[in-house]
Amino acid sequence: MKTKKQRKVLVIDDSQPNLVLLKAHLNSMGLIALLADNAREGIAIAAEQKPDVILLDVMMPEIDGFETCRRLKADIRTSSIPVIFVSARDASEDKIGGLKLGAIDYVAKPFNRAELQARIGIVLQMTELQERLLLLANTDELTGLSNRRHFFEILEREVLQAKIRGGSIAVMMFDVDHFKNFNDTYGHLAGDKILQQVGKILNENIYPLDMAARYGGEEFVIVMPGMPVEVATQRAIKLCSIVDKYSWEISDQSVSVTCSVGVAVFNGVDSTDPYELVRRADEALYAAKRRGRNCVVSYDTLNPDEQLQAHQDEDFYELQTKISALALQIREQAMGIISAFTKAIAAKDPYLANHVENVKKYAIAIAKQMEVSDLLIQQLETAAMLHDLGKIIIPNNILHKLSGLTDDERRIMQRHPISSSEILAPIGLFGQEIVIIRHHHENYDGTGYPNGLVGENIPIGSRILAVANSFDSITSSKPWCAETKSADDALGEIVSLAGSQFDPEVVDAFKRAYAENHSFWPLSQRRKAECTAN
Repeated sequence: MKTKKQRKVLVIDDSQPNLVLLKAHLNSMGLIALLADNAREGIAIAAEQKPDVILLDVMMPEIDGFETCRRLKADIRTSSIPVIFVSARDASEDKIGGLKLGAIDYVAKPFNRAELQARIGIVLQMTELQERLLLLANTDELTGLSNRRHFFEILEREVLQAKIRGGSIAVMMFDVDHFKNFNDTYGHLAGDKILQQVGKILNENIYPLDMAARYGGEEFVIVMPGMPVEVATQRAIKLCSIVDKYSWEISDQSVSVTCSVGVAVFNGVDSTDPYELVRRADEALYAAKRRGRNCVVSYDTLNPDEQLQAHQDEDFYELQTKISALALQIREQAMGIISAFTKAIAAKDPYLANHVENVKKYAIAIAKQMEVSDLLIQQLETAAMLHDLGKIIIPNNILHKLSGLTDDERRIMQRHPISSSEILAPIGLFGQEIVIIRHHHENYDGTGYPNGLVGENIPIGSRILAVANSFDSITSSKPWCAETKSADDALGEIVSLAGSQFDPEVVDAFKRAYAENHSFWPLSQRRKAECTAN
């Protein structure tokens, strides 16, 4: 179990009694007390020991507390350490002056023990929170390794030190081979477990001064300070072999997981920057993929043709990445549009808001029984959310009419699938969903609307949506219509209309879905019961 970090507090005070007293207080709080009886010694201890808090006296010989604070804040090694002034000088101008210099607090002598401990405790809580936030900012959530941002911070520091002191730095870039196939075959959760285990293997098999990070997607990077190219290549081969020989299992099935690896080394004498070093490792990685995968390639072994090909591959990958990011952005925008549309529906009629959510769940349950594609299920989900959008243009006196509709009113009502399609068409994002929505009131025998399509000429998504839509309509209470049927009665009515209004195959799938969900269908009455209970 990870032990809690023991905090250190540096006390800089020229009074020995004060040092003894403060040390006793700090030790009673479970803190390590570092003591200095003059400013120069205190500044040196702060730079070396990196305490979590500094308690600083104002009135000291030679260098007073204000000047000491100024020097601490000017040194990059100590500038972020919180400083609390502890002084007999209690004038407002002294407090303001200390805070302006960067101190976090000011406690007057003679101090109250409980007050001092409380103020130190608050500062330490702030420090702990900052450390947690920094850890989150530097850590990849899935694997627990450093993330790309932190990787470049460390690499920049190591490259700078190598240029100053000499030496080399190796960068290895790992890519899990055929990773998309794992996601497509076993699902994203299985893919995540593979990434977590690859990250664990790499992190557990590197030297203490090395750093493993997740670069992005299925790519990992390792920084190895002081590593010449020959040794780095051998280390990469060993890591690659460990991944390959690991006993990989997904859903109780043995699978093969391998990595392609590119290695690049900065020798400490050229003008290479961190990003150029990573680019070279990336080029070597692409060469490893072209050579058959599950192998290691060092950048300095690439021939000119391979370097040219690597540049072309890099351009392709960059374009592919940008297109993928754009597609994701468009999808997020589309979901925002869907949310806005559903809110518009809810504003028009609260019944419609619950109706579209219920229809979505019914349609997905039917679709899964029919074992349709995941893509069609996604399209059905969106279509269900938007299928009654056209009703927002129907006047309420028609939409909520208690008596029978006139022919003109019926024509207005029957136009809503077309209205939904016309509203969505200019957006250009819902092509297949528009087809499903437009024809969800077609009847299997050709008597429906708007186009009178027959049988399998009606899109399968529309046939599924028609059954889901009818079941919720029959079982939901509406302000303008008191009649509501039970789920069993609604099922009987839908079964009786198989072959005329509904596709018999869809009705059979609905019967199976109903049998599995009988205990909590219909959703409208379940929701009503929950609201009554609350």
